Amino acid sequence: MSQGVMGNVGNPSDNRQSQPANPERLQREAMAWLSLLSSGTATQADADAFKEWCRQDPSNARAYAKAARVWDRLGEVAAQAKRPHIARPAATSTPVLARRAFLGGAVAASAACATYVAVHPPLGLWPSLAELRADVRTAPGERRRLNVAEGVSVDLNTRSSLALAGGSDAGIELIKGEAIIAAAPKADKSCTVVAGGGRIVAARAKFDVRHDADDRVAVICLDGRVKVEREEQAIVLEPNQKVIYDRFGIGATERVDPVTAIAWQEGRLVFRKAPLSDVISEVNRYRSGRIVLMNRHLGERLIDASFQLNRLENVLVYLQQAFAVAVRQLPGGLVLVG
Repeated sequence: MSQGVMGNVGNPSDNRQSQPANPERLQREAMAWLSLLSSGTATQADADAFKEWCRQDPSNARAYAKAARVWDRLGEVAAQAKRPHIARPAATSTPVLARRAFLGGAVAASAACATYVAVHPPLGLWPSLAELRADVRTAPGERRRLNVAEGVSVDLNTRSSLALAGGSDAGIELIKGEAIIAAAPKADKSCTVVAGGGRIVAARAKFDVRHDADDRVAVICLDGRVKVEREEQAIVLEPNQKVIYDRFGIGATERVDPVTAIAWQEGRLVFRKAPLSDVISEVNRYRSGRIVLMNRHLGERLIDASFQLNRLENVLVYLQQAFAVAVRQLPGGLVLVG
């Protein structure tokens, strides 16, 4: 094999042969693999090298799984993560490995690694096991409009997955993500949306449903009346009312500003007196990689802002100008702020 072009951490297999497992070295290598696999340029050779690295030592697979679990809580180690030096076959044109192909190949390398990354893919690099049964999925930054039944349309937001009922039934399961459902007056029956252990039922209405990874579901009625059910509980929402339910039940209703709540449908993100940490979390839904705030107090600052979804690079400019903070961009779309 020829020498790769991925940096200077060193070939993981060579490191293992020359020295016993070292926790710090394993952590660096695991973070390096995360950077490479989230770069969007991973090839079949990378998948094969990753599988081999996982097979060489069970501690490698465990280190990768641990790195994936703590990715949301990156600290200073993220700033030190470098891409691994990977031996690749010499080629003039190396095809980029599809994310689904990577899931089928690399994830099968080790049970310890596979179980975690299949259920909780780092940075949403590939679909989770639940999302694999979806009829429709959207990628980071992608939005899509669907006509799912007579008189029923769906605007599917970024990083979202849904399954459709067979036949002519207007039945929808929002597996993950967010959607605006419009049941027009010509619809001759109710539209039912299942999400996170609950149901939303409407006949002539327009409503937004957001299903987050922790099975927390938020429902906003935009027009008409919407019934929200979970186990023995039920509530009816009027326009501009919102309710959240989770495994503990249905919460109290609250009023919302529809302009900010569904601005994404018009290609914008609008924030009013929102903590910067919440703003960054929302922006991260629409881009590959992740923006990480390194300063907790900075995340508590309240801001008013509006960003175009097709110009999210302006978010980093805003952070630099509004807060005079350092912004460091790393491989794989990882950005450290503060």
